[in-house]
Amino acid sequence: MRGPSTFEDLAAVIAVCLATAREDGNFEQIEFKTILDGLRAQYNFEGRDDLLADYVKFANEMSLDEAIQRIRRFDAEEKQFTSDMIFITIASDGKLDPSEEEAYKAMIEVCGLPLFTGADKL
Repeated sequence: MRGPSTFEDLAAVIAVCLATAREDGNFEQIEFKTILDGLRAQYNFEGRDDLLADYVKFANEMSLDEAIQRIRRFDAEEKQFTSDMIFITIASDGKLDPSEEEAYKAMIEVCGLPLFTGADKL
């Protein structure tokens, strides 16, 4: 699965992941670590924490509305990547409690995203 290729589009993914994790009211360091680990794995950011920090900084400065508008224009593969990143971020402890599920579903609906690729297994 391919994620977005532009700096701004990847920052939009990070922005919605952060917003979704915070939406359930229980944003934790483990959720932030999950975002970073997922990006390192997908984009080969190992040893490039300075670049990763630039993405996170830009994501924090981006409005949620701008991030959502960018994501709505993604192709199917980029949308699936985004949905999976949101899910993995919010379910970083391996569980999705009712408030987390509500936050996840609300964000994928507003962004026009498909469900997490492993949703049928949960």
